Amino acid sequence: MCGVCMKLLKKDFKHETKIKPENADDLWNLKSILVEGDIVGARTVRTLQASDKGEKKPVYLKLRVEKVSFDEEGARLRVHGKIVSGPDDVQFGYHSLLVEANTIVSVEKEWRMADVLLLNDSLKCRGSMVLICVVDDRRADFALATDVKIINKGSVSAKSAGKLYGGESPSAYYDEVISYLLENMGLCDKIIVAGPGFTKDNVFARIKDAGLKAKIVLDVSSVTGKTGINEVVKRGGLERVMKESRISSETEKVELFLSQIAKDSRLVTYGRGQVHDAVGCGAVSLVLVSDKLVRDADIERMIGEQKRQKGEVMIVNTTHEAGEKLYALGGVAAFLRFKVP
Repeated sequence: MCGVCMKLLKKDFKHETKIKPENADDLWNLKSILVEGDIVGARTVRTLQASDKGEKKPVYLKLRVEKVSFDEEGARLRVHGKIVSGPDDVQFGYHSLLVEANTIVSVEKEWRMADVLLLNDSLKCRGSMVLICVVDDRRADFALATDVKIINKGSVSAKSAGKLYGGESPSAYYDEVISYLLENMGLCDKIIVAGPGFTKDNVFARIKDAGLKAKIVLDVSSVTGKTGINEVVKRGGLERVMKESRISSETEKVELFLSQIAKDSRLVTYGRGQVHDAVGCGAVSLVLVSDKLVRDADIERMIGEQKRQKGEVMIVNTTHEAGEKLYALGGVAAFLRFKVP
């Protein structure tokens, strides 16, 4: 899980680029890069043209992309479109390529600035996964943090304690939480167990499995639920166990920007017009752009100008809370080198 990332096997933006995704995050990132009209090639299975029995064989096909979807559960990408290249003995028409981890994919497209940025970000991904558990004496919530997104993984609730109510003891509830962690520890590199009070400590003390215990890092959150999970990320808990995570770095920059706004600092700005003018003045050290706007023509021109001035650009994903906050502010923000009128 840790230490693997998308591989760029061949880089030729004018002709054909070959990419090898190595985990679910890579597939998610590849989905962001592919757009309608791109030509994508991969190994697949297709029906033979002359076969009355619908006989199929492994072939290499290229499609003109019409639709791309990501299967979260199956951790695979479905690329649908019309076949433009393949062996003569297979039926042409429409087909879907199923791209999984370690599938080599060829891409032919008009590589725009947004595509290159997305590809470069994908090549930096580490493929690490952290299971986050926020727990108190009534409820435990779980989420899986990958390099680019946070996935809700369900919850466990304590039944009302006490013989009078026919409920379970705290120990039985702790064992449910531990059982969940044991079942899912294989998905992740580290586990953060956080929450208010001493429940997290009680759960940890009851764990007998040495392998599970070695993966756990205790942290603090004031509440459980989605808010508690986001709090762990915001406070740097994820960063401490998942070095160079995109979620951590994106969250850090957005929170720093928001803190500067709260102080009425003139060294930050946001909104299309304001950021565009600041970039034009050469005043911007870093532009934050929501992933939902990265293909907008005006935004793309602004990114191009920022790169020409050797400034930094960070694409912030809306797959986590910090990205949602940036998008709510208009999706574009900037840190300034100097104050602008």
